[in-house]
Amino acid sequence: MIDGGGYKNSRGNMLLGVAVAILSIVGLGTNVYKYNTGENVEWFSIVSELAMFAAAMYFIISYFRNRKDEKKDEK
Repeated sequence: MIDGGGYKNSRGNMLLGVAVAILSIVGLGTNVYKYNTGENVEWFSIVSELAMFAAAMYFIISYFRNRKDEKKDEK
């Protein structure tokens, strides 16, 4: 992710963000299942899954913003 002191805008970094987002959604789904079956729900886990999802969405959105800016600079 870090290349020469700056953020490198690459497809691999975007795919990593997508993978983290998918895993956080699966984790949230697991907590919803636990809640619906009456098991003990770990609220810290829910908060951490939401934080991971928010961070992943930030990286995905910044990838597309940087990509748009790069295309604008090329023209």
